[in-house]
Order: sequence, then C-alpha cells, then structure tokens
Amino acid sequence: GYMGPHKRTFILNKEASAITWKSTSPMKGANSTRVDLTSVTRVTKGQSTIPFVKNANNALVKGKESLSFSVVYEDYRGVETTLDIVCDNQEQFDSWFSELTGLVKYHMQNKASDDRVRRFAQRQWSLADADADGLLSFKEVLALVQKLNIDLDRGYVQKIFDEIDADNSGNLDYIEFQALLDELSKREDVYAVWYALCTGAIFTGHRSVNSYMSSSKPIPSSYKSMALPAETFHRFLTEVQKVEQTLEQTKLKIEAMKGEDEERDTQLRFSNFRDYLSSSENAAYAVECSTATYQDMEQPLSHYWCASSHNTYCESDQLKGYSSVNRYINDLTKGCRCVELDCWDGPKNEPIIFHGHTLTGQIKFKDVITAIKEYAFLQSEYPIILSFENHCSIPQQKVMASYCKSILGKMLVVPELAEGGRLPSPEALKNKVIIKAKKLPKKADEEEPIDEDLEEQKKAAESTKPKDDGEAPPPGPAKEKKKKPKVAKELHDITFLSGVHFKSWFQSANEALANEMSSFSEPKTEKFIKSSAAEWVEYNKKQMSRIYPAGVRIDSSNYNPVPSWNVGSQIVALNYQTSCLQMHLNDGKYLDNGGCGYVLKPAVLRSPGVSFDPVAGPFPREEQLDFDVEVMSAHQLPKPNGAQKGEVIDPYVKVELYGIPADQRNCMTRVIDNNGFNPIFNETFTFRAKMKSLGLLYFAVYDSDQFDADDFIGYATIPLTCLKEGIRKVDLRSWNGNNSGEFQFCSLLVNITFK
Repeated sequence: GYMGPHKRTFILNKEASAITWKSTSPMKGANSTRVDLTSVTRVTKGQSTIPFVKNANNALVKGKESLSFSVVYEDYRGVETTLDIVCDNQEQFDSWFSELTGLVKYHMQNKASDDRVRRFAQRQWSLADADADGLLSFKEVLALVQKLNIDLDRGYVQKIFDEIDADNSGNLDYIEFQALLDELSKREDVYAVWYALCTGAIFTGHRSVNSYMSSSKPIPSSYKSMALPAETFHRFLTEVQKVEQTLEQTKLKIEAMKGEDEERDTQLRFSNFRDYLSSSENAAYAVECSTATYQDMEQPLSHYWCASSHNTYCESDQLKGYSSVNRYINDLTKGCRCVELDCWDGPKNEPIIFHGHTLTGQIKFKDVITAIKEYAFLQSEYPIILSFENHCSIPQQKVMASYCKSILGKMLVVPELAEGGRLPSPEALKNKVIIKAKKLPKKADEEEPIDEDLEEQKKAAESTKPKDDGEAPPPGPAKEKKKKPKVAKELHDITFLSGVHFKSWFQSANEALANEMSSFSEPKTEKFIKSSAAEWVEYNKKQMSRIYPAGVRIDSSNYNPVPSWNVGSQIVALNYQTSCLQMHLNDGKYLDNGGCGYVLKPAVLRSPGVSFDPVAGPFPREEQLDFDVEVMSAHQLPKPNGAQKGEVIDPYVKVELYGIPADQRNCMTRVIDNNGFNPIFNETFTFRAKMKSLGLLYFAVYDSDQFDADDFIGYATIPLTCLKEGIRKVDLRSWNGNNSGEFQFCSLLVNITFK
C-alpha cells in the first residue's frame, strides 16, 4: 500500500541519466526505483501535485513549500507519475533543482535533435548494463533482445555475439554493442526502398518496392555498398516525396548528412538514405505545420478552433479524484488555451475550486491563478481563456476579482470589440488572459439563466451518490438556494466573454454581440447537429460556442469532438486527464500551427454568405482529396504497458479517417506474428475525402491477443492538411500521448500517394 512521506536517499546518476534509490520493499524491481531523465516532462517548484495535496498536514511536508519540488515523468509503464521531494535545506534544494532542470533541458534539446541512432544506442546501453560495469554479458544481451521485441533464436544471438566479441572476452564494450545493435536492427524495409532507388524501379511505379519487400528471394547485398549520384536522390525527393527544392539544395543536404568519418562528397550511400527516411524532416506530419505557427492569426477569435479542457482540476474520475493545481500546469504545458475553473465559497473568505456536489479535493482559487500566471505562455504566446463556472457568494466573487487583478496584472485584459463588432484576434491578444463568465444582466429585470452544466452535474452526482467515506459535505454548494446569487460588479468588470443562455439561431444572428457566448451540453449538441447544423455553422462565424461533456460522464470519459469541430464550434472541451481515441484526435489536431493551441478553421466555416452543412455540403472542389496509404512496416514497437519481459508482440495497424460523415472510413492490416522490432505489412488502403480541412488520419498499432482483448501499443493523428506525400515516417505516441522513453524511437514507414 501507500506508505506516505518518508526519509530516503536519492542518487542523481548523470552517466545513466537517471535518479535512483533503494526501496525498502523486496517486491520492487529496479524499474520502479528509478526515474529515467529522458522521460521527464518537467520539474516544478512547490507543492502542486496530488501526493503533496494528500499529505499537506504531514510534519515532513507542512510549511516546506520552498524546499519542495516535483519531478513529473512517464514511468516504465507509460503512465504519467510524479516523484515528490522535500529537501533538508535550501542549499540542497538549490543544487538539486538547478542540476535537474539543466539535465532535463539538455535531454529535451537532445530529443529534438536528429541523431536517433546514437540516442537509441545510449538509452539501450544504460538499460541493458544491469550491473553498471561498462560491459554487457551474453545474458544481458539476451534480456535486451527480448525487451526490444525481437523473436530471435538463442543460438543465432550467440552467433552474432561471438562474431562481434572480437577479443573473445565474453563481454561487449560500448563500441561492440553498437555493432550488435546495427546487426540486430537491419532495416529490410528501407533496404528494399534503396534497392528500388538503385535500380530505378521506384520511378516506374511504387508496387516494385512492395514486391521486393515481400518476395522470398533476398535482395543482393552488393547494393549496400553502392553510392548514388545527387541527381538520383534529387529525383526521388522531387518526384516521389514531392519536395520542392533545387539540385543545389539536394547536394547541400547530402553533404550535411555525412558522418565525421565519411568522405565529404555529394554521393548518397545507404546509411545516409536510411538516416534521411527516419529523420524528423521526413515525417508524414509536415514539419512546417508542427514546428511553426504559420497561419493567419489576425482573424477574429471565433474563426479558430481552440484547444480546451473540461474540469481542468480533476486528476482522475470526477467523483473520487483529487483536484490539483498540477492538472492546470499539465494542460497549459500541453498547449491547452481554454481552462475551466469551478469556483465555490471556501473557508476564511478564500474561494476554492472543486467539482460541485462531488467529493473531489479542494484547491485554492488563488493558487490556480498563480499557476496560470507562471505557466500560461511557456508553450504558446496566444491568449488563455479562463472559463469560470461561478457558484460563489458576492463577497467571495469580489475576492476572485481582486486575485485576478493583483496576480495577473497586465496579463488580464477586457478588450474592445474590433471593427464591425467582431471579436479581437489571437494576434492582438498575445500573452493576455481573458475571462469567460456570466455578467450582470443588461436590463435590471432580466432573469438569471439556468446553469445547465450545474443541473446535469447535480443529477449525475445524485444518481451515483458515493458512500459516505467520512468526508464532510462540501462547504458551499450543499446549502444552495434555488435563486442563484447575482454577479459581483467587480467580476463583471473584468469579464470579456459573456456567458449567456442560448435562445435561438435567429436571436443570435440578429441581436447578439460577438463576445456573448453559450455553452451547449453534449445531448443538446447532438440534437442541434442533427436538426440545424448549417445554422450553427453560421452562429460560429461570429460568436464562440463551448461544448462540454454530459453530466453523466462522471468517470471523466470523453465524447466525440469531431461533429462539433465540423460545425465550427471553437471550445470543444475535453477531459485532458483521460487518454482515449478522442484525446488522440485532439492531440493531432492541435499539434498543427506549431502547437500554439489555435487552429484556423477552413473558409467554409468562416466566410460570410457561404452556407455549409457537414452532411449536405456543398463541398468545394479544392477540399477534395483522394489518396492511398500503404502501411509498409513498423520499427521498434515497444511491448504493451512498458513490459520488459514477456512474449514478443503480434502487431497489426488500424488506419482510420475521421471527419465529415461521408469521409469516415476504418481499415486494418493483417497481424504479423512474433515481431515488434521490424514487422513488414505492405498493405494499401484507399481513402476519398470530400472535406480535407476537416479530416484527421489516425494510425493505431495493437498487439493481437488470441485469448484476451488486444493491447494498445501506440498511435499517431495527422490532419489531412498536414499530410505529406511519399515514403514517410510516422512517429508513434504512447496511450497517454507521450513521445518519451521507448516512444522516442518507434515509428511506422508509410507510402502516401495523392491521386
């Protein structure tokens, strides 16, 4: 069970890039007593994580915020977790904190560099050298082969080991180990493409690559040592990969690809070609889309989809999970731009945030606002929208307003509407925070609108009343009267986006201001998408709409965001803490435009006077895209759930298109038995998209299981507008959306052809 805070000695091992410690439990293996620094996402000061929240009154923790820090990392199972440390004194804190942040930054930069082969070798070496003696025994090599998901006969491994162990010492040093990895990771798939390039077959139709890869007759190894002139590689780049560049640029590229020990000429060798195919430059997700904000950011806010999270403060399911400031930090550092604050009266005139009517832990409003000030603009400089669900009394609303003003300072703005009464642009609101909340009624006698989100949560909480587990009922909401308190003028004055009750499409089109926005529950959303999609598209050109999950989703599961994106709804709020297909689609969608959290909607969802319906169209000619996806092979797939031992996996790949109803299509490759390291599929699927701007291509790799549910391995989501043609690499992410640890190296090789 959970031991609570206790004294422990930690060792920071720079060579192995890990924090290690000794466990008092004989059950714990080396995996669970180490933090691999390459899988750390951030190091945060203070006590913002759940273990700190749970143990706030423990003598080892209380009053020691300035000596505390948390290491947020993905553990060996791929689960985000934290190592929470309280130092003995300030000097110890300063040296650990600066050393750790420096190392984590170094690994982040290293991850972004392209020398995957070197990084892969270094990582496997530090994991395989179990006794840390700087040498690998045959036993350690066997364990590594199993971990790498290669089904190899022990005798074959022994043969390679003996060939490489030139001095017959019975051990491999690092140089010999790199030779072993090279031998084990022969890229038959890449070699087949190289062969087709050497023979010119690649230019006469891509099927030739396929037939060589799947033929039983091996390709002659003499082609390995061939060198190709720059002109051939240039033809490959321009004709197959559809890259626009000059021959001169291709020559420079080849020169830049050469290793230190290679001749500086413009001849392309197999190793250069292999490195090119697995480089980030050759990603199927266009590098220019994922690394730069390239879209026009000067249009009204309503013209963009905005990465948005629901119940940002919950760590797990909404009834039993703890609330934590860490969730806000997490979502903001993932590029989320709209976060939700569920505010209630707290003790000592301190507003608190938690999920009304449920048992989620409480966090102080001011702590969240402080975290937002510190972390809001690390990932993106575009505006943050704070969506307030306000259940506070007038006095505590005044406290909320004063915290927003004093903590956020000049970041907080209430902008004017732009010309023509339109919303201001993300560009105009860079590094600013705006608030969305209910405002005072325009006319004194106006009725307070009903809060549907609240009504639904009440029903859900009542139908799943938790057993009394000794917690007192939440202080504010239990005594709630029918008539909700009005809005404090101080809060009204700092609110820009005014939450209003939706009356009708006609009223919105003719009377509403652009900064008035409504929230639509999941059931209402489904109803409107069926009955009045075209009207909703029109509404979303001028105003913003927020979609939130049904109250019955107390397990924090997610609804399908695609239909809402299809009608142009901007704030489609998802539970970021729940990994699922819906979050996978969200991740891929918002990786676009440099991951800034705002993605420009296509012209049909913005242009005045153009009618559009996701079912009936009309669909512009330029939006049509017919394309083939050939899943050629996969590379270095990890075992499910971070397992090191156990059976070698039997992978297969799902390829799915999400978008308007007519474009949806699901395909699947066959299963390859016993090979997670370099399985070859060679299967082609044809897709026809009528609206490419709304299309998301989703790849998911599974491990087939005869007797149990298939295990999920990894995924990738690519918007069709970011999809590159040619023989491309698709980087896979873990179930939780992370690309650290083993996921730095695993990928698919695909051939994308636009027709």
